[in-house]
Amino acid sequence: MPLFHKEEIANGVSMAIWKTEETLDELISLFAPSGEDQAILDGNKIESKKLEWLSARLALKALIPGLKYEVYKDQFGKPHLNLEGLHISISHAKGFGAAALSSVGPIGIDIEHERPQIHRIAHKFLHESEKPWAGEDITKLTQIWCAKEALYKLHGRTQLIFAEQLKVNLPTNGTALGAIIENGITSSHALQWQKMEDLWCCVGY
Repeated sequence: MPLFHKEEIANGVSMAIWKTEETLDELISLFAPSGEDQAILDGNKIESKKLEWLSARLALKALIPGLKYEVYKDQFGKPHLNLEGLHISISHAKGFGAAALSSVGPIGIDIEHERPQIHRIAHKFLHESEKPWAGEDITKLTQIWCAKEALYKLHGRTQLIFAEQLKVNLPTNGTALGAIIENGITSSHALQWQKMEDLWCCVGY
């Protein structure tokens, strides 16, 4: 089951998720890596990571079918396309790869499995304003973590302290506003969540 989900979530903003059910050889055949991509694959010795990487790249390919492009990373490790005016973000989790595409500005995507272990790290990412509505609820904590990872990728420049510089408002119908606070300046961004099976996805833009 290659392409798991694909959707335009706002004008000029789209995302795709690839569910990995193929073998490594099948994914390689579908993606047909060359040059830099092949070097990245060859440099990764862990098969599960290769599967996730290929799945995320196939999700991206589904968003821009028929176009020739290259993905490169800047000095901060943020991925970019060599196509003017298009912004991308990539994420992967066990069994899935995801990508987001925007023609209206920077974008971030993150996918996370819902797991009880999130309680152990909640203190590292919860902002004081989020504690009253998140509590110890696994679903809400996962939503916040997923959203902050998406905001972090959208920002893509310097290190941010998740519990202090990233804020997520209480979601309503799967959407909310998120904030990035840097050097005393706050920027607001739209957040949109979806849950598919036990996988949470959040796109920030």
